[in-house]
Amino acid sequence: MNEQHREQAIQVVKNILHVLHEKCYEDLPQCVDEMEWSDTAEIRECIQGTLELNDLEAFDEYDVPSRFHPQYEYHQLDFYERGPRDSFEVDYDLTADGGEPADLCLQLGFVPREDGTLKSVFRTIDPR
Repeated sequence: MNEQHREQAIQVVKNILHVLHEKCYEDLPQCVDEMEWSDTAEIRECIQGTLELNDLEAFDEYDVPSRFHPQYEYHQLDFYERGPRDSFEVDYDLTADGGEPADLCLQLGFVPREDGTLKSVFRTIDPR
């Protein structure tokens, strides 16, 4: 994965986190090229339920420092190279209310296109 692809993937993560922070779940499909989990009502129910269950108000935007301790053992954003054509996966551990771990992981897939851009795929938001 080259630096340009890494930056493109991070921008997709930022866009999704903004939608989650604003609780505009119906806008998720506009953040990616493909939705494997496409039922935005179900997504809303799952992640709003997690917020309520953990007494949290809203998911954080990108780059809010996590309050996970010990910090040196924690990586909120992970890249995994996968399969053919330099495709890769991204996992991003969500936080809420200014850095509290939210026990959910955003999972995305990316496949390079011939023109140098990436096809982005929303896989799931999975409990941790």
